[in-house]
Amino acid sequence: MQFLSGVRAILFDLDGTLVDTAPDIAAAVGATLQALERPPLDDDAVRSYIGRGVDVLLHRVLTGALDGNAAPDAHRHARGVFLGHYETHNGRTAKIYPGVLEGIEHARRLGLLLCCVTNKPQAFSDALLAQVGLDRYLEFVLGGDALPKGKPDPTPLLHAAARLGVEPQECLMVGDSSNDALAARAAGMPVVLVGYGYSGDQPIDTIDCDAIVASIADVVAALDVTDVMSTFGNTPPRTG
Repeated sequence: MQFLSGVRAILFDLDGTLVDTAPDIAAAVGATLQALERPPLDDDAVRSYIGRGVDVLLHRVLTGALDGNAAPDAHRHARGVFLGHYETHNGRTAKIYPGVLEGIEHARRLGLLLCCVTNKPQAFSDALLAQVGLDRYLEFVLGGDALPKGKPDPTPLLHAAARLGVEPQECLMVGDSSNDALAARAAGMPVVLVGYGYSGDQPIDTIDCDAIVASIADVVAALDVTDVMSTFGNTPPRTG
């Protein structure tokens, strides 16, 4: 994987990449629809709607279409209801995917800088990553409401690179959907997608990316270890 040469930092997506959050999101959607006296959705439908942030999720949930656009008043009301329910369900059944912890610990040993760039709201992202114990490995978490624009716009990726003190081309974006790939391409970053996440809006094998991998551990194992070690030495995981 020659495109990994010179990588100094990894930017991770959250939902569907680091943590399986679909059951919690589906539970919050179900409670929201019940409160709004609307028909329920099955979990597979909800899973296919995840990936572009809360606002898009709710447009899809309310209309039953990937490109749906709900009425503003209905969307605003549903958003308030959903956020209340998701606060209750966030992290309740969430699980780290296989290979994530191993890959992140390996990356830290190599001295790579790590952060999370997600469209999930900041407060929920912080709480979730702390609950599953991944927060201590990351330099920071950039939530979907931290900046005026989220993925697939490149703004959050470029912001993250600047905050890490590295050039965009020295960052690797690791995600699970076209959202991540489009943002990375626009930011001038290499991008790898995991094959197990939430790419329901587009089949993963049709997305423009540099590679599709089985796990994050595989991504880190493929890095140029000699180049990374000679540049950065050995950096222990953060403890706070």
